[in-house]
Amino acid sequence: MKIAIAGSGALGSGFGAMLYRQGYDVTLIDGWEPQATAVKKDGLHIDINGEQHHLNIPMYQDTEIPKDAKYDVIFLFTKAMQLHDMLQHIQSHIHDNTIMVCTMNGLKHERKIANYVDEARIVRGVTTWTAGLESPGHTHLMGAGPVEIGALVEEGQPNVDTVFDILEKAKLNPHKSEDLQQSIWKKICVNGTANALCTILECRLSNLNESDYARKLVYKITQEIVQVATVDGVHLNADEVYNYLIDLNDKVGPHFPSMYQDLINNNRLTEIDYINGAVAKLGAEHHIEAPVNQFVANMVHAKEEQRHAK
Repeated sequence: MKIAIAGSGALGSGFGAMLYRQGYDVTLIDGWEPQATAVKKDGLHIDINGEQHHLNIPMYQDTEIPKDAKYDVIFLFTKAMQLHDMLQHIQSHIHDNTIMVCTMNGLKHERKIANYVDEARIVRGVTTWTAGLESPGHTHLMGAGPVEIGALVEEGQPNVDTVFDILEKAKLNPHKSEDLQQSIWKKICVNGTANALCTILECRLSNLNESDYARKLVYKITQEIVQVATVDGVHLNADEVYNYLIDLNDKVGPHFPSMYQDLINNNRLTEIDYINGAVAKLGAEHHIEAPVNQFVANMVHAKEEQRHAK
């Protein structure tokens, strides 16, 4: 079985490393030339929960994938705004039975992926594994998961079973989601609070819990997301989700979330339009107001412009 990690930054490299260490035939693919060059030249240096590993995993820049390469399972780990370009680059490397796995942050990625494979071959999910990229070729992976996965249609369940077995062998702590859309919207609550607020405030996750003002923002953002989630038939309890988020912030405390790493550390554009911005847009389409989410999205964009992010 040939596995590709399409988007091998922090989290993608982490998953690739875990799979590679269990003997899977893994190829890393990324659009960022410094990362691809560093790993090709000197392998992947990765800290997995405090343990150092140096792995010589094959890697290609997305424009340099061998023409005859075909992959049985492709894990998508790009940033949301990079997904279209990555799908274009890997299109010729998909065969009739390729399974596409997407645990990316954000909403409705399956709509784009369905242009390349049928819905039964899309395994959608979310994960609470955290990761970071210190420099090209040097990353870390933290936590214990889980990875929740599910099928978009009933015919896709055998593909979910296949991906579950792969993740389980790699010790990535997979769970089969009992309600896929609920899992996705709950993760939107995580990213819409932790990612956005830590980026605006330039702080770690634990710092959000130390501020009454930040906690109030967490609650207001969560309330709006829960209301908009009803358009997908998802009914979450805002108080329960809020308490889950506060507990999660404590557990992951010292970590800087991915959006912070993108903008503050690396001066890169963020996924805010696919998280808080997407919540506000979807709400507007269904006459559900989400002004705090829109304000947060505007603040992140203002910060991007202020820092001349690219």
